[in-house]
Amino acid sequence: MSISQSLSGAPEPSKSKIGLSNGAIARIFTVPGQVVSVLVLVVPLLVALYMSFTDWSPTRGALFDASFIGFENYSELLIWDTRFTYAVIRTFLISVICLSLEFVFGLGLAVLFLRKFRGKSLLFSAFLTPMMILPVVVGYIFWMLFQSNGPINQVIEFVLGADATIQWFRSATAAIFAVIVTEVWHWTPLFFLILLSGLNAVPENPIRAAVILGANPRQVFWRVVMPMLKPVIIVAFVIRSMEIIKLFDEVFMLTRGGPGSSTETISLYIYKLAFNDFQLAYGAAAAFLVLIGSLLLVHLLLAPVRDQLLEVDR
Repeated sequence: MSISQSLSGAPEPSKSKIGLSNGAIARIFTVPGQVVSVLVLVVPLLVALYMSFTDWSPTRGALFDASFIGFENYSELLIWDTRFTYAVIRTFLISVICLSLEFVFGLGLAVLFLRKFRGKSLLFSAFLTPMMILPVVVGYIFWMLFQSNGPINQVIEFVLGADATIQWFRSATAAIFAVIVTEVWHWTPLFFLILLSGLNAVPENPIRAAVILGANPRQVFWRVVMPMLKPVIIVAFVIRSMEIIKLFDEVFMLTRGGPGSSTETISLYIYKLAFNDFQLAYGAAAAFLVLIGSLLLVHLLLAPVRDQLLEVDR
């Protein structure tokens, strides 16, 4: 170790027997993983982007022999394709309703679990279980529950004391309701987990100061705790927003987008374009529009807390 390093207290970088520092060796070993990531992610993305500017389909020969049509697919989607427009609006409405309900239920459960009570650990595991189930399995479970002679109709008949058989998947309103119930049941635990972690991380000193100044529990919660919980809430909404925009499995298992196209989400519409109608180029253009919209949505959601998150990162 040199004299300057001894005075400054900085340790000398350790080197291997071949003369390379540990940091250089670590970077060398990460190169194969980076190359694989580029091949798996970037190359297909670029191919799909090129495809979106063509009129290619699997029945028209090779991709690079297809005609280059520029932004024709994009303009048709944005101007003329009402089915795509309705799918976007429908996905947005389902997202707003689901996110609102999941936040309210998740926050209520998180506040409840701040207290100590018997069976808390067992109930905690039980409430997190839905999040661990595959979406396709959740969709199939609720498809059986919402059958005309299924348990949900039987419970309704028991409560009303009369026959009340509801055809859940033959009405647009009832089908959307079934999708929302399924999605809320499946993903409320994620809000619950994130918000509970945020509540447990809230510092106690501001709460104690508010209590000393005469604030009641309701004032402490809404005026002290919730403002400090704002970054956590926004991050929870960002995570769920990115997921619910891709809503596919539950809808596919429950309704296949029906009746008609009344429950067709963006992901399901793109799937039908690509794999039912074989309009892969048109579907690729729709997928990139959704990607751009998702990036803009995340940018807007993170705007109020971006400075705080960057300060934490530093």
